[in-house]
Amino acid sequence: MAQSKLAMASSKAEMEKIRKILAEFSGVNFSVDQGVARHEDPPNKISLPQDMSLRQAHAALGDLAIAAEQTETYIHRFKFRHEDGAYAVTEVMRKYFGSQGRGIPEKTFFGEIPPQKISVPVSPNPDEDVTVPWGQIQFAAIEGVLELGVYRDPEFGVLFMISATCPQRMIPLAKSFCKMVEAELKEFSIYKGKAIYIAQDPQNAVGTAIRFMEIGDPNPTIVYNPDVEGALQTEVWGPLAHRELLKSDGRKVNTRTLMHGPYGTGKSEAGLRTAQVAVENQTTFFNFNSGKSTLDDLEQTVAMARLYSPSVVFVEDVDVYASKEDQSFQTRLSNLFDGVGSKGDEVMIVMTSNHAATFSKAMLRAGRIDALIEVGSLDKDATQTLIERVIGVERLDKDLDFDIIWEAMEGFEPAFVRQTFDKAAKSALLRSGSRDYVLNTEDFVNAATLMRPQHDLHAQKSEVKRISHFDTAVVEAVSKVLNSASWDGDEFFVPSAESILS
Repeated sequence: MAQSKLAMASSKAEMEKIRKILAEFSGVNFSVDQGVARHEDPPNKISLPQDMSLRQAHAALGDLAIAAEQTETYIHRFKFRHEDGAYAVTEVMRKYFGSQGRGIPEKTFFGEIPPQKISVPVSPNPDEDVTVPWGQIQFAAIEGVLELGVYRDPEFGVLFMISATCPQRMIPLAKSFCKMVEAELKEFSIYKGKAIYIAQDPQNAVGTAIRFMEIGDPNPTIVYNPDVEGALQTEVWGPLAHRELLKSDGRKVNTRTLMHGPYGTGKSEAGLRTAQVAVENQTTFFNFNSGKSTLDDLEQTVAMARLYSPSVVFVEDVDVYASKEDQSFQTRLSNLFDGVGSKGDEVMIVMTSNHAATFSKAMLRAGRIDALIEVGSLDKDATQTLIERVIGVERLDKDLDFDIIWEAMEGFEPAFVRQTFDKAAKSALLRSGSRDYVLNTEDFVNAATLMRPQHDLHAQKSEVKRISHFDTAVVEAVSKVLNSASWDGDEFFVPSAESILS
């Protein structure tokens, strides 16, 4: 019996400690009897207003006691993704109260479902995923239940919310707990300032999940021509590193930059470098691959970027959308980019394209794109730099003629230049019969000569505009028929198939 009383006293003291933490966080003067002021002097007396009778006091205290015990629900909506919120709840529980809270089984017609938990990625390594409570959690400090869920924000999509159901007198503590979670999210969000992307996930509560990117260290073998390097520094990497300086001078930080050029020129590598610079400067990086996603996905990504700003969205192969001539589609795309610029959000957008010439007029309008950077084949100096970085000076003949080598490789994109290195090394290895080979001018020229037919054929194919979906081809063909048809007042003329296909 004595041990039981001791345990009860300890539990009560612990509960009071938790409630004190909650009250102090929000600065509320909390007591279990909200609305009643207690005094120490005079002792053993009940103080009433001068004009209140005992009968009136009895009725007022009775009503107050009933109201205090009535169950109410307090709802707090957060401007954060639901996985972020669930993780923050777990962290607040752990840091301040020493537990994660107790999940509550859900009772259904088919029986009882165990307490819910969800897996939350917190790094690129899946082994580091954290399992946290979801759904209903028993929280003794408020004598009630916390329910973790989602709501749909008209601007940002599906976000996190907490519903706290408890006696009315405990609502101030429920509000205080939500403020603690809000503070945790603002300071320790698992997404803010990280390199991430949104992936389809049918198992997730909202059908999508955020994944982390593995960005690693900067790749020293990625080389651009000096004008391209300078443009990227001025329009992308510099603004990410000096955002506050630009803002203080009234400069835009939510710019839209388009990198365009043939395949293999290093546009995707520029995205990795942008991710590195962003994370180094506490900016959230969103990677978006147009080839695997829809315009709806892009809209959701941009909305999330606004939510977790300052941020940068790197959109690969934006011509998948920008080249479409469908007016309603182009209106959506234009509104998406214009919206980011007009709302004052600190969201930079960097896009890549292999076929910028196929963009619609709407996308190329002045003001919609702030900077256009063409990334083409390497010049002589950049080619020499790439050779020295990738192969190493110690592997190169001291009499190497870079003028002749560049002439043999002229027009090659970096991807083709790199491939010549393998062929040149193979040639030197076979020529010397030793792994201690040194590459000479002839090795590089022969390798470039072997690569030239493949490069030129690839360049021709890259210029061909392909129709990627059968339904798109049908729509275009029907549109062409209708646009070419004519009416002379009596008969409707439709052009022949040969003339349409010509």
